[in-house]
Amino acid sequence: MFGTSWRAASWYVSADLAKKIRLGIDELAIVREQMGPLIALPSNAPVGVMETNAACAMLHSFYTEIEKLLTIIAREWDGKELSSASWHKDLLNQMATATEKRPAILSTALVEVLSEFLAFRHLFRGASIALMRWAKLSPLLAKASMTYDQTAKALEEFVRFMETRAE
Repeated sequence: MFGTSWRAASWYVSADLAKKIRLGIDELAIVREQMGPLIALPSNAPVGVMETNAACAMLHSFYTEIEKLLTIIAREWDGKELSSASWHKDLLNQMATATEKRPAILSTALVEVLSEFLAFRHLFRGASIALMRWAKLSPLLAKASMTYDQTAKALEEFVRFMETRAE
């Protein structure tokens, strides 16, 4: 009896978490799509303050959406609330490490790329937007589509893992 109710409760959590992850992937796809015009600009294009500011906001939003999804997994699946001063980096490392309850979600290579987005996010939140330069933003924008594809794939694989555990 205990095993059955635990399994049912586990499936409920998994189903709810799967919905949240898939919704988050959809939201991330929208952010990625909205970045399209900025991604299409050549790195040597003459851009103004509006494009630079838009790129900053979009890159910040892009990484924040990814981090939000990883935080939900950490909290709801792993049962961990990260709170150290380095929790953002710790979160990426946690998601790249298999646990007793799940395989690694992120590859080491994806963590390296996501770390670049995280570094930008920290810079953006702490520095004046007037100091941002297109030459520094453009390479990160160029990585957004590939990063989206790899992140969405990794998260979908995790959802499929959850679904097979619930069957």
